[in-house]
Amino acid sequence: MGQQIANKSELSDTERQVVHEISDEEPWALLEQFSELERVSGSDDEKEAAEYITDRLESFGVTYDRYDPELYISQPHDASVTATDREFSADFAKTVSFAASQTVTAPVEYVGSAGPSFLDDPDPDEALAEPYEDVGDLSAKIALTAAGSLSIRATRKLESKGAEGVIAIHEHDREPHNGIATPIWGGVPELHERDKIPDVPIVHVNSPDGEQLRSMADDDGVTAELSTSLTTDWFECPVIVASIDATEVESDEFVLLHGHYDSWHVGITDNATGDAGMLEIARVFDDVADTLNRNLRIAWWPGHSTGRYAGSTWYADEFGVELARNCVAHVNMDSPGTKDATEYTDMSCWTPEAHELVTESIDDVTGASSQERFPFRAGDYSFDNLGVTGFLMLSSNIPEDIRDERGYHTVGGCGGNSDAWHLSTDTLDKAGRDELVRDIRVYAVSLLRVLTPDVLPFDHRRNAEKIRETVAGYDDAAEDNFDFSPTLDALEQLVEALDSFQTAIANDDIDPATANRTITELSRVLTRLNLVEKKQFEQDPAVSRQPVPRYAPAERFETLDEDERRFLTRQLTRKQNAVVYDLENALEEMPT
Repeated sequence: MGQQIANKSELSDTERQVVHEISDEEPWALLEQFSELERVSGSDDEKEAAEYITDRLESFGVTYDRYDPELYISQPHDASVTATDREFSADFAKTVSFAASQTVTAPVEYVGSAGPSFLDDPDPDEALAEPYEDVGDLSAKIALTAAGSLSIRATRKLESKGAEGVIAIHEHDREPHNGIATPIWGGVPELHERDKIPDVPIVHVNSPDGEQLRSMADDDGVTAELSTSLTTDWFECPVIVASIDATEVESDEFVLLHGHYDSWHVGITDNATGDAGMLEIARVFDDVADTLNRNLRIAWWPGHSTGRYAGSTWYADEFGVELARNCVAHVNMDSPGTKDATEYTDMSCWTPEAHELVTESIDDVTGASSQERFPFRAGDYSFDNLGVTGFLMLSSNIPEDIRDERGYHTVGGCGGNSDAWHLSTDTLDKAGRDELVRDIRVYAVSLLRVLTPDVLPFDHRRNAEKIRETVAGYDDAAEDNFDFSPTLDALEQLVEALDSFQTAIANDDIDPATANRTITELSRVLTRLNLVEKKQFEQDPAVSRQPVPRYAPAERFETLDEDERRFLTRQLTRKQNAVVYDLENALEEMPT
């Protein structure tokens, strides 16, 4: 292979064995197979891909389970935008999953930008700003908006203002990216949330067509016919879960490695490369099962693209109690191995307790630069509400200067290649053999560093410190309107207790079973505090979030009137009671 191990001396014997065994032969064979399959969930091509994966697992002798749940997904078919009062027809229009399937004719009104999306770095001021604040009534109109990656909040806002349809201008010059319009994580709304699925047709057009339409709307006005065709229904879709069980120890603990195998078009770098990587890890790890202290599950999800992570959400629902009790970490493998991706700076993310584990694994395998990002509410991070430690989602990226040189705009996968992400051009040439092997090795080493040690390698001191910094920021923003000192005091005590706890682990003063149980229970409390608002066995919506989202509304005090501040104070009081209760319980459970 063209890629050498950067710090081979830092690898254990098992890690050296595994990275040596990883090759491009099996992964590339999968890519070639999948390059002929448009793996839209619910399709025959998706089922053929599932059968390829299970056939290869059987050839390795790896045990697996196949489930065929009914998932609620939305398959986009056709879309068009044409002017009714002059010559104009969009060259390459696409509708999005969960848009309404219908035709409307109405005048077009340009309404400006959609604002930030999950692809943007969290910005407290932007995150709190309402999109289209200055836009008036849109009844009997089609809203035209500039949206590099259309915000779901923005779509809902336009619909609430009466828009009969939405046209989003994408940044791509040739082809708009495929996408999805529902904020319902997992696709399936609870009964009272069904109205959150859009009730209007939504079409994405490329930049030239969008700018031409905007010019016509701004100059003399234009009436357009917007038409969409979709199938939104329940489909049986295969979920495949392979098991590599530790053979020398009895353990209920497991790590979940996972990624989606459905795709937009043939989706080579999103996510056939991830599918190939997981298959290669299954092949190689089966030979080192006798070195593991806990089990590995490897899951291939359907319904990621057309069901808002429907496959992983089904699994989180179906096996929620088991995951909450025994899953010590989940690791998402999405978009590895993009050609020319050489860094781990723009797209990698992890929960804070996994920082040292992930950065050292990247450094030891590659020597490449890496940078932590706050976990997106995206990917298949369907295990946040359960409180499971998570690391990676996307992995390597094309360096920013090269992306700028090539004219790439920001996208949420494919190593930053905007000429591939969610496009028909995400083909075999977008993957790199060396890049894929290198990324698989990073995943493999980081996994082994969770699967093999007696004590889990997660340091919750960093987690608690990060949360404390965030809460202190909210306390400053709230000024005299609200006092977060009960939370800050509890976090301070927790950091002190964690210092003693980590020292005791280092001195072998705590038995591994007690240490691991404590570390996992801390994940359940701190991951949920850092990432989610809803309850443990629910799902937060698929919209951008700030750290410690239960407390984030504190930044709104300065914009509220006196009465509104009273309402928010009562809201935050209730939230803080729950947080402090959980933190105090965690402190009481800490071994002494």
